[in-house]
Amino acid sequence: MQWYMVNNKDLKIDDEDKRHIINVVRMNIGNFFNIVYNETLYTCKITNITKKDVEYEIVDENKLNNNKDYKIILATCLIKEQKMDYLLQKAAELGVDEIIPVISERTVVKVDNKKDRWNRILKEASEQSHRSKMPIIHEIIKLKDIINYKSDLKILCNTSEMSKNIKNVLQDNKKSDTILIAIGPEGGFSGKEVEFLIDNGFISVTLGDNILRAETVPLYLLSIINYEYMR
Repeated sequence: MQWYMVNNKDLKIDDEDKRHIINVVRMNIGNFFNIVYNETLYTCKITNITKKDVEYEIVDENKLNNNKDYKIILATCLIKEQKMDYLLQKAAELGVDEIIPVISERTVVKVDNKKDRWNRILKEASEQSHRSKMPIIHEIIKLKDIINYKSDLKILCNTSEMSKNIKNVLQDNKKSDTILIAIGPEGGFSGKEVEFLIDNGFISVTLGDNILRAETVPLYLLSIINYEYMR
């Protein structure tokens, strides 16, 4: 059954969701869909539908269970638009809780505030994967401001030979409630930035011998964390 996430207690879907119901999935009177609000699932029945509007009634509600007892914050440097869109979509599907877009020394992408676009991508990915709530995306920050975000475990993805094995780091920190991950841009973090992050509590980890694309690294890492922390 189709899911739609809303951020209002009146449980009103937006115009984009209405267009999806009318023109994409082509629902009719009597069909059902779900609304998610405040980690509660509301089953709705369509009572009237026109070319531009959808009327519905709530017929059931159930509290959603969130079995994940840890939080992942992904601090990722800005990359090209299509790659960033892909990263956000897949990170939401893989259960990321918060995303912090970061500008570093080697960030070459210049963007205006795309928060509305990014939120739409996160919303659709969360609906598709039947999440109980949507990830939070923060304002764009400079790398130095990452120290304002608190966590129990801080991970820095790095190709240095001195980096620790990610599997060992996660197995040694199974009780971490909040994990903060720092991902560099296409050119990686500079030596100065790596030193800054390590000085502020980040553990430099390696993901193996293969060099991954900037948009692939966080997805690979999220998958590993979900596997290691699975209860």
